[in-house]
Amino acid sequence: MLPAFFNEFEPSVVKASLIVLFKDEVDYAEKTIVALHTTLFNEKIDFEIIAVDDSTDGTWEVLNTLQSRYPNMLIVKGASKDGDSGYGKALKKGFSVASGDIIIPFNGDLSDAPKDALTYISFMKKGYDMVVGSRFMQGAAITNCPLVKGFISRLGNQLLQILFHTRCSDITNSFKAYKKEILDKTDMTENGYSINMEIALSIIKKKHNYTCIPVNWSGRKYGVSKMDLLRTIPSYLKTAIRVRFC
Repeated sequence: MLPAFFNEFEPSVVKASLIVLFKDEVDYAEKTIVALHTTLFNEKIDFEIIAVDDSTDGTWEVLNTLQSRYPNMLIVKGASKDGDSGYGKALKKGFSVASGDIIIPFNGDLSDAPKDALTYISFMKKGYDMVVGSRFMQGAAITNCPLVKGFISRLGNQLLQILFHTRCSDITNSFKAYKKEILDKTDMTENGYSINMEIALSIIKKKHNYTCIPVNWSGRKYGVSKMDLLRTIPSYLKTAIRVRFC
């Protein structure tokens, strides 16, 4: 039998906020929003989609058209246009306007699987403060992942597991679910991609209730990744050390 706090969300309807970040994803914008909306709508989930856009390629125009189709969709301009350093700012912009009980960042290039968002929501309804999707545990599926990127990500996450004494095998994955009231109390100082790790490590360090589940991930078919590994690795390392020892 689950402890009483696991049923915290059960008496009332839970609303999920899906925050989708876009930067020059005109080839993916419609595919991502339609797939995400269709998946959640068909399961009768109470949700909103918040699209945060920092694009210069026509993505904003695509999102405007989609907003007229989906009344539960909100589009906002990101807080920056300076590449890597704008990711965290854009994510925090999405957090600031989200109204759901559960917050789920989702990649605009459709590398995350919409059906996994349903699994996140079901776990969060059991009372977890955070659910982390792992690409590296049994049951996960990865397709079209560059070998170097995959190797570095696995190695980095193994080091984080040791440093933070956690069973979670994919802390750097941006695709997670958070309880909004916990997220609102979590310090976020990073403005780049390392913000995803900063949030997760802070929640783990404070011993909040979290779990890790296998997810599906697929590499992009169009365009190029906006993440620069040479710039990101030092930022990740610095953030991990700061959170662990400060």
